[in-house]
Amino acid sequence: MKKQIYDKKNGLSYTLHGDYYLLDLEINEEEPTYGKYGIMRKQFLKGHRSFRYQYLVLTEKLTEHLNQIDKGAEKKLRCWWSRWLDNGGDRRTEDVGLDGIGAEDE
Repeated sequence: MKKQIYDKKNGLSYTLHGDYYLLDLEINEEEPTYGKYGIMRKQFLKGHRSFRYQYLVLTEKLTEHLNQIDKGAEKKLRCWWSRWLDNGGDRRTEDVGLDGIGAEDE
C-alpha cells in the first residue's frame, strides 16, 4: 500500500497510519492579537457553541473572528465610557448603558 495518496476529486491528501488512511490536516497557528473580549468570546464558543468554534478553527477564521469581536467590544466600551465621563460620572444622568438598555428610573 502507498504511504500517501492524493484524491483528485476533492483535492485532499491522505497518509497511511496502520491500516487506515487519515486526512492530512494543517492548522496555521496565528499569533493571537485579540484581548480580553476576544478571550471571553473564545471561551464562550468552546463551552456553548462548539460546532461554530470547530468551524471557525477548521476554516482558519477563528483569530479574525475574535479580533473583530474584541475591536467591536472595545469601541462600544470607549463610547460608553466617554459618555459617562461627559455626564460627570453620575449614573442618574446616564440614559443608555453598555448593553443598550436604558437605566432604571429613580
